[in-house]
Amino acid sequence: MANIFLPLQRIIILQGTEQAAGRELSNEMIQRLLAANGHRVSIAEVNEQINWLENRGYVKAIRMGDSAFILVHITRPGIEVATGMARAEGIDPPPEE
Repeated sequence: MANIFLPLQRIIILQGTEQAAGRELSNEMIQRLLAANGHRVSIAEVNEQINWLENRGYVKAIRMGDSAFILVHITRPGIEVATGMARAEGIDPPPEE
């Protein structure tokens, strides 16, 4: 069965990265961001979501050294999804404010 929380986790990642200083977060900070939003996931699961988002052009990931540390930069398409200006399959829309 597919994880029904993945689309929500992806918008949390995009919004958190878009709002971060320099529009970048590390994979460890993303893990903390998800936990703060009720999603306790492993770093491996965080890295899977980073890869998923990168493969679709929403983020650019820079892998440092042995790839244990990943720095994530949001792209223009990612910003548009994070802010609700665009919709993307597999990513929940931002919550209404």
